[in-house]
Amino acid sequence: MKKIILATAITALSLSAQAQKNSWYAGGNVGLSSTTHKTDNNGTEKDGSKQTSWSFSPEVGTFLTNHLQLGIGVTLMGSKDDARTAIKNETKSTYNGATVYSRYFFGEGNFRPFLGVNVSVLPGNSKTTLGTVTTETKLMNFGANLNAGFAYGLNSRVTVVGSLGTLGFQSETEEVKGSHIKTKTTDFGLDANSLGNRFNIGVYYTFKK
Repeated sequence: MKKIILATAITALSLSAQAQKNSWYAGGNVGLSSTTHKTDNNGTEKDGSKQTSWSFSPEVGTFLTNHLQLGIGVTLMGSKDDARTAIKNETKSTYNGATVYSRYFFGEGNFRPFLGVNVSVLPGNSKTTLGTVTTETKLMNFGANLNAGFAYGLNSRVTVVGSLGTLGFQSETEEVKGSHIKTKTTDFGLDANSLGNRFNIGVYYTFKK
């Protein structure tokens, strides 16, 4: 199995001692991952699968006080699962939605831990092709969780923020187009984060102090 994960950041915020009430920031993160499985059946037959996923999440927000942050992010993400067998077996999924979040930062200085809460709504679509038959599914994901993390100010405007999902709720509804088939899956517990990495890193830039 080969696995490549790329998590890079785009622009964003300063949460160190320079973070001030009424300051504004922009930022977010972008990610790409690829996983490949290969099976060799005594050298006569080779099957396998490849899964790829990507995400792009820009965000903007403000400090209501020197410690309380409020922001909103737009989430664009997708995945592709290719079974790579004699018969075409491929599934593509995309999500486009938004997340509203709030964080409370403790202490002063360049390193500041925080506790946060976020709520996200992510509608999407999925297309599965098996041989010559294609099935389309409408998706709707709703999530709410409590998280924790830290911010480290690199300078007066640029800061790295790390966030770890802790206690949360996720609900996803799948409805097959052209039929009455509808399923709903819910997940509640520690580290509930069905649409993202358990640990995320973003970079922020303060454009207004």
